[in-house]
Amino acid sequence: MRLSTAAIAGLCLLVAGCGNTISNADTVTPTRTTIPRPLVERELGGLLLPPEQVAAVMGTPAMTVTESNDAMTDHSAIMSPPECLAIDGAAEAQVYADSGFRAERDESLNDGDDFAHYAKQAVVLFPYLEKAAEFFDVSAERWPACQNYTHTQSGSQWTVTHMANADGALTANAVYTEAAAPGWACGRALLQRNNIIIDVNTCSANPGDTARRLADQIATKVDAAW
Repeated sequence: MRLSTAAIAGLCLLVAGCGNTISNADTVTPTRTTIPRPLVERELGGLLLPPEQVAAVMGTPAMTVTESNDAMTDHSAIMSPPECLAIDGAAEAQVYADSGFRAERDESLNDGDDFAHYAKQAVVLFPYLEKAAEFFDVSAERWPACQNYTHTQSGSQWTVTHMANADGALTANAVYTEAAAPGWACGRALLQRNNIIIDVNTCSANPGDTARRLADQIATKVDAAW
């Protein structure tokens, strides 16, 4: 009895080692899985951008790391209302409370005594990508509740502008309404890549989209870590 190609293919499901029996079958080429492996804590530091890369985005000749942390800060006692804490700064402990994150690394940078440019870059590790995505979705629901806030310690007033949830990123700017010329404002960006939340804050006279650009560059490093 002569078996058809379809019949031979069916037998291959039952018997190991068909080899090249079906000459006209497509060659199966192993492909990279579309599900990334979760990153681990020891990889976090390598995801942060070097100072020269941050400076290039911020538009200043040089920036220096002034602080490095592996634990989140808590400024909840010196700003109001609490729903604006996530807009006010990156990697705030109360913002991530009960989120299930496992670890974080962050660096703050500025351009020296004049302090005309500031940036904080943070990467936050979750056990798997679904938990990171859950945190992003919750943040997307909470951010719009913030319109104006106050630094209670200094009395400075801030107004939130240009808030958006687009292309997989939360972004916003906050303007210090009483700043002397040339002004002062801060940009915010929050992205999720794999099991990492990327949390960036940038400040200058005109931060524009610098927070988003830094976050995107960190995201590229996360993607490359598969």
